[in-house]
Amino acid sequence: MTDFSKKEKIKRITQGILGLSALPTIIAKMIELVDNPKTSASTLGKLISTDQVLTARVLKLANSAFYGFPRRISTINLAIVVLGFDTLKDLGLSFSIINRFSSNIRDTGFDMSRFWEHSIGCGVAGKMLAKRYRYRITGEVFVAGLLHDIGKLVVNQYITEDFKKIQKKVNNSGVSFIEAEKEILGVTHAEIGKWLVEKWNLPSQLCDSIAYHHKPLMSKKNRFLASIINFSDYLCKIANIGYSGDDIIPEISPEIVKVLKLKQNEDGDIDIDFYKDLLYLELDRAETFINIIQGKDVPEKKEVKIKV
Repeated sequence: MTDFSKKEKIKRITQGILGLSALPTIIAKMIELVDNPKTSASTLGKLISTDQVLTARVLKLANSAFYGFPRRISTINLAIVVLGFDTLKDLGLSFSIINRFSSNIRDTGFDMSRFWEHSIGCGVAGKMLAKRYRYRITGEVFVAGLLHDIGKLVVNQYITEDFKKIQKKVNNSGVSFIEAEKEILGVTHAEIGKWLVEKWNLPSQLCDSIAYHHKPLMSKKNRFLASIINFSDYLCKIANIGYSGDDIIPEISPEIVKVLKLKQNEDGDIDIDFYKDLLYLELDRAETFINIIQGKDVPEKKEVKIKV
């Protein structure tokens, strides 16, 4: 089979997997409502209330010690007001995707827990950088970071034998995951990820950032967003946040340094310690959110009793 025909076969697999090629209806509708400036908390609340599991996750996050609301939140509308639309979108999409891929785990020896740790870390790092550089849609950056390597899971779960060959190549030859993909598949997880999120009808510049997160200067829609995801991936690797398939630390192009206006040290290198400290702090702040999207227990706040 030629590289072209194999690539087309993988594309058809990615876009035609039953149950994977479309987001759950409630999540797709929720994204649509969140992105509409005319949407009210009440309208969003009615939609979320139709899904008991999502409702429970939203209420658990709103009632967590992190938010410290003075009394227990029992209504979804108040929870939405406390959390905000962007956090709600991040929560719903993250939980839905992690749950979907975690329910069909193949025995390939790939550490899914550490994979999600890396992916979520990239989302948190991306959002942190977006705030620092005042990028206008910080929620979009979190989702781009979360999904940047999603193509690897498509190969892991649906082209399993080739995934095992890629892992073997990485472990035995010391090449990067993406180089092993090119040799064995003739296509990379970046392209596969783009095909999938396109089927999910996510924003075009988000799809583009996933496609070009290894070469952001080639981005056709938004070089700045793709560069943020590129540096977030690099930062999580160098800070040892999770595991994405190999231990190779890629080089950051001098052009990316210019695009993002990255802080440099006295030697003219990226001040990586500065960014690592920022990331660790941001991950601490996001611990409650991260635990909830992964289905872990979180401590609830203690209710404040007001004496009359």
